[in-house]
Amino acid sequence: MIKNHHLLRFIRLPEVLNRTGLSRTTVYRLMAINEFPRQIPLGSRIVVWNEKEIEQWMKEKLRG
Repeated sequence: MIKNHHLLRFIRLPEVLNRTGLSRTTVYRLMAINEFPRQIPLGSRIVVWNEKEIEQWMKEKLRG
């Protein structure tokens, strides 16, 4: 049986914004200064984020 916590999952921008509470502008501003996980292009107009990287970023922020 495959455990879900080992699966790689991509999330789109609306979910990133919902999970982090950040605005779109803030996400892109933080990415520009390498303080937020980078997006992954899947096509000419589709970008996603690695769910685990977003979760890790959030945990690091909680630790201060």
